[in-house]
Amino acid sequence: MAAKQRANAHNYRGKGMSEQYDNRGKIALWKNTSDNSSAPVAKGHFYAHRDIKEGEQIDVALWKESSQNSNAPVMKGKIQDKYVKDGFTDAPPVASSEDIPF
Repeated sequence: MAAKQRANAHNYRGKGMSEQYDNRGKIALWKNTSDNSSAPVAKGHFYAHRDIKEGEQIDVALWKESSQNSNAPVMKGKIQDKYVKDGFTDAPPVASSEDIPF
């Protein structure tokens, strides 16, 4: 199974057998239940929407969730490339067929 499929294999969320939920660009945080005063308030994870290089800044947007489900995250959101008015970002260019040396 490809890495992308493995990352999304547990995320059917009511989709049909042939449709998988795509988590790319998604982030979720859960309330941390620790009595340690130096522990983080929330912990979670995100699924990269593209290859990310070390030291690169990624924009994050979070919304408070109001679900009554105790297993639901307290915040959900998305990660995205930095918005630039002219449509260009500092993201590395995607290789085109002209960039491939064979």
